[in-house]
Amino acid sequence: MKFYSIKKDRLVDEEEMIAKYGTARALPQLGIYDLSIQPDYLPIGFNRLVNGTYYPVQSYLLVKYRAEQALQAAGYSEAEATALLN
Repeated sequence: MKFYSIKKDRLVDEEEMIAKYGTARALPQLGIYDLSIQPDYLPIGFNRLVNGTYYPVQSYLLVKYRAEQALQAAGYSEAEATALLN
């Protein structure tokens, strides 16, 4: 489980929470909040949602790069793959 530390502006994992605070729960009073989703990527930012959780924002440059690579592997030229995604 991962959390968002507003004071450190980064993810905090369950092991760190237990080691530092003795709990694997969000601690809003310390600026540590639940995430709306558990990311499998390194977020480039966090957006606060109305329910009090934070949404980890993914960089879509990496997603676009992977899509271009997949299109090229499927037979499209680099120019065609780029054009399809723009």
